Amino acid sequence: MMKKSVLLFLALGLPVSIFLFLHFFGRNEFDIPVYYQSISGEIPADCSIEHQFPYTITKSKFALSGTSVVFFASDLSTNELEESVFQLDRIFNEFENSALQLFTVLHSQDSMSSLDVANAIVLDKETYNREQQCVFLANGNRLILIDSLRQIRGLYPKATLKEVDRLILELKILLKEY
Repeated sequence: MMKKSVLLFLALGLPVSIFLFLHFFGRNEFDIPVYYQSISGEIPADCSIEHQFPYTITKSKFALSGTSVVFFASDLSTNELEESVFQLDRIFNEFENSALQLFTVLHSQDSMSSLDVANAIVLDKETYNREQQCVFLANGNRLILIDSLRQIRGLYPKATLKEVDRLILELKILLKEY
């Protein structure tokens, strides 16, 4: 009978004591990295912009204020573009009551007549490529997360369900942090 009592006490007491210890002394903290804090080989050599480190976005063709998400949407197929616009709507709906800005950047040769794209910015092809590669340092990524200090906090290759879910989670952490 004594063995059963000790085992029952351990089976119930150990998880409760671990829970109480973590509740009072543990910290649940997430950190989103800040990209381009030091010189790296990821900056294109053909950029005419001089980059200062730690890098902040200062020479953009559109006004960034507060936390922003920039989507470079050119050269996507119609299906990819429709899926991307749907995913961007998810971000907008999730954060409609916050000061989040969402930009979609296109170049003038894109045909967007059938899709309703909010905050669309149309640039010529050369300026589009310069913004994507030299200003936002996208390196092939299409979605860029920028914090209120104009630092790059997230790079996402596509606007797919998985990547947008990750972006939404990181936005929640970032908006709670600042």
